Amino acid sequence: MLRDSVRSFTSDKIAPLADEIDKSNKFPRELWPQLGDLGVLGITVEEEYGGAGLGYLEHVITMEEISRGSASIGLSYGAHSNLCVNQIRRNGTDTSASAICPS
Repeated sequence: MLRDSVRSFTSDKIAPLADEIDKSNKFPRELWPQLGDLGVLGITVEEEYGGAGLGYLEHVITMEEISRGSASIGLSYGAHSNLCVNQIRRNGTDTSASAICPS
């Protein structure tokens, strides 16, 4: 179900922008709230902190499907969700974890 949802989102929202994003080197900021609405930002963060409460397998599935539409957006998503949010969750305090995924 996760794969199908992200694949559909990628097909509708990311793939049509991929060529222009790569040519212009413009960060697609408008996609991030949409990814949040899809429920994949904070994917490895517990639900009590506003995350999805899923694991690394789901993170990889999400990255794979986003990257099908645009490798550059996939890389940006990976940096956001794993290098940033997940590290704050793993190494931060309860206060910092709830600040990254406010309810």
